[in-house]
Amino acid sequence: MNIAVKTGDFRREETDVVVMGMLENPDFYSGYLHLADEALGGRIRELIELGDFKGKMKSTSLLYTRGAMTAPRVLLVGFGAYHELTVEKVRQVAGHAAKSVRDMGLKTATFLIPDEVPDPGNMVQAAAEAILLALYQFNQHKTVQEDDDEKRLDSITFLAESGPSRPMVERAAHRGQTIAEGTMLARNLSNQPANHLTPVQLAEKAENVAAENGLRCEVFDKTTLEEKGFRTLLAVAQGSVEEPRFIILEYLPEGEGTRGTGSRATVSGQDTVVLVGKGITFDTGGISLKAGKGMHEMKHDMSGAAAVLGAMQAIGQLKPNVHVIGVIAATENMPSGTAIKPGDVVTSYGGKTIEILNTDAEGRLVLADALGWIAQYNPQGVIDLATLTGAVITCLGHVAAGAMGTDPALMDKVKAAAEKTHERVWELPLWDDYDEGIKSKVADVQNIGDGTAGTIAGGAFLKKFVEDYPWVHLDIAGTAWGMKGSTYIPEGASGYGVRLLVQLVEDW
Repeated sequence: MNIAVKTGDFRREETDVVVMGMLENPDFYSGYLHLADEALGGRIRELIELGDFKGKMKSTSLLYTRGAMTAPRVLLVGFGAYHELTVEKVRQVAGHAAKSVRDMGLKTATFLIPDEVPDPGNMVQAAAEAILLALYQFNQHKTVQEDDDEKRLDSITFLAESGPSRPMVERAAHRGQTIAEGTMLARNLSNQPANHLTPVQLAEKAENVAAENGLRCEVFDKTTLEEKGFRTLLAVAQGSVEEPRFIILEYLPEGEGTRGTGSRATVSGQDTVVLVGKGITFDTGGISLKAGKGMHEMKHDMSGAAAVLGAMQAIGQLKPNVHVIGVIAATENMPSGTAIKPGDVVTSYGGKTIEILNTDAEGRLVLADALGWIAQYNPQGVIDLATLTGAVITCLGHVAAGAMGTDPALMDKVKAAAEKTHERVWELPLWDDYDEGIKSKVADVQNIGDGTAGTIAGGAFLKKFVEDYPWVHLDIAGTAWGMKGSTYIPEGASGYGVRLLVQLVEDW
């Protein structure tokens, strides 16, 4: 998708459709509306006076210009009441408009940005994000395309009303496109069937992303993991013929020297933020086998890893002034004669022993090694993302991720980023009272709780492997796929977490 920004007379714009926003009861607040109405002989005002178009949110009305403008069509799109206008509503409306244009079979569209738009930078960025995300389709494995699949909107132009606003619009549109592309990368990875995205292939994708975006990348293979003592990751992996991988991506702000992976030294003058992703490329549950119904969706069990990789791609392009490390623990969880069994005891990277009572609680096992490994970076903030528990869906549905952590200041930063991006989180308690439920009789800790507060039990388990650094855990099992009611989030993978992580890092 090509996104351009320009200024000029929209009445002379060569495009299939001019998309023009209108508020409820606008009283022709926009100079664009005045000019368009004059060009169309008063037909916009006629629509309003007849009550056929009221500007209600996501309402649309299509007008044919009949030669009065270069573009043959004008699409009016309602934004609702001015006092209720938010950045998220702009996303919803822009996404709806983009899909409407695409579904008409059109190839080019020009979106008008009037000077009267409040907070224009954030609004334009939100529109650019939503347009691209709304048009997303995953058709890679279709050999025969349906009619709707073949409809493609090839280019979008944002037309600023005045010259002075153009540089700001360009920056905002570029940032929105960059973040949307990171989100779409995460969607593509999460949507891939497991036979097309093994741990090895995920590592290869990470290496490509690093090479293309100025990131450092190191990948630990099975032999290296054995040498370094990643025993819980290896325990989950031992039931599969597919080898595990541990992926480390590093972004260094401009002007900073390189550093060896694993160094305990901090980058001079920079905070270090670590993003950790659960990368179970397919989860059968292992010996604690899942039910067959819905198991195909377990290709999405690496959505935390996908979010980290998508965020690192965007961070490499946007170049924030923060040292960022992305870590992904990748494996399959399969049942076989070599698979771990309920009752087995394994030792984590940090030395704690774990009694495995349910092999389907495997995500927390691979994260235990990852959380132990990253302590050497002395990070000022660690955020892990994992499709960890079905219980979080019972708790929060498909609307918000469950958030738990050890540091109120970091939690506040996560909440602020979530509010800005509308990738919502809801904090759950992680009191010491919950530690009792994961005590083991034969090891330091067991990998499931006492049958209550399942999401919090997962967080309580992970907390045992967090060293002396600020940490927040996001359980994204309800938001990684299956979200509904948004114009820019499709069926299948949502790409949840990319926009939140990028916002968090840029606000750091």
